[in-house]
Amino acid sequence: MDSTKKILVIAYYWPPSGGAGVQRWLKLTKYLARLGHEVHVLSVDPEKASYFHVDESLKNDIHPKVKIHLSDSFEPINIYSQMVGKKNVPTAGYSNVDEQHWKQKLVSGIRSNLFIPDPRIGWKKHAYRKAMEVIATENIQNVITTSPPHSTQLIGLKLKRKLKSKINWIVDFRDPWTDIYYYSLLQHSKLSHKKNLKLERQVVEESDQIITVGEGFKASFLSKTNKVSPDKFEIISNAFDPDDFNMKDEVRPDEDVFLASYIGTVSDKYEPDVFFEALGRLAKDFPEAPIRFKATGVVSERLQKLIVDHLGDKASFYPPVPHEQAVHAMLKSHVLLLITPGIEGTIPGKTFEYLASGRRILSVGKGDSAKAIKQCNAGAAFERSEKEAVYEYLKSALLDFQNKIPFETNTNELKKMAWDYKAAQVVELLR
Repeated sequence: MDSTKKILVIAYYWPPSGGAGVQRWLKLTKYLARLGHEVHVLSVDPEKASYFHVDESLKNDIHPKVKIHLSDSFEPINIYSQMVGKKNVPTAGYSNVDEQHWKQKLVSGIRSNLFIPDPRIGWKKHAYRKAMEVIATENIQNVITTSPPHSTQLIGLKLKRKLKSKINWIVDFRDPWTDIYYYSLLQHSKLSHKKNLKLERQVVEESDQIITVGEGFKASFLSKTNKVSPDKFEIISNAFDPDDFNMKDEVRPDEDVFLASYIGTVSDKYEPDVFFEALGRLAKDFPEAPIRFKATGVVSERLQKLIVDHLGDKASFYPPVPHEQAVHAMLKSHVLLLITPGIEGTIPGKTFEYLASGRRILSVGKGDSAKAIKQCNAGAAFERSEKEAVYEYLKSALLDFQNKIPFETNTNELKKMAWDYKAAQVVELLR
């Protein structure tokens, strides 16, 4: 009997889109194809898309046997970016939002009350039509919709209502919906909030199976309805791709600079202040030490100012870079700053790549990230109130650097945190 499964993954964010959200299904489709399954991906035509970042290099990681299907889209976010200026359009994680600025309040108001659940809703009609065509032509049995944007789930909902038992509809939630940490910034009216809750509940109830990245997110979605069993959920966390770290033995931190780094998006909501207070204090206590901080990605203006206040010219900021360069930045670091909400049951995707780098991790916020860090002997996690402990940990890391004491993690524990392992979990849900 042929064990090959046919899978259609519907994902808005796909190369050349950059950012963390692309990685999950770019990697899972790669390893599903390596396992011998027939994988199709439906995404938006890049010419019509509105991406936060573009990373052309990610195209190199698409498995050659993965078949790509693109559809048209109507993107209102492109229109109002012209109205208010691109810098006033919220970026990933709302890291650039000034809650008091009238232009950004206008943008959030338009976004939340005219385009429900999000501005990518204009893709739904086109993607649905294309998905029906692909499912019929390729005889697809398994349809996986991944979000954000959560409007992608409405494509799956419409397909399920039309095709019923002909497809196995698997929902993948990379983030919460109405419980996302920046939801309060979206300025929903009571009506738009009610509509979001209804759509979220319908997706949770009418899907066949649900994947999410941690117990915390699972609890969020279960709280929206009393009609769904916890057994409907499968926890498949994010992971790292061993292929991305082939350079690990060649790229080492500089011996003449003690470099702490953050790679990714950081907004005011993350509250990482304790780290920069401690690092600034360390720089003052050890004035001759070559301490530096480097951020690569998107950092809010308030946090940039706070970092400079503590570190002066020892801090530097760089825009988002292609993924390969982001990995390079990790490998060049002595300490990697991780910032988590500290919620039990959620692990940011960045955690796994930080772990794979073999560099020392300092996490502001605990939760399940702290457990993974401890499991791999890869650093330490602290509450935001533990100012002295954060300082002492950074001080010990600096002393190790000065005394040339190598930092070593437990690599045996990393195997279950790789994408090939996660892809095998996905296979168990297919029919």
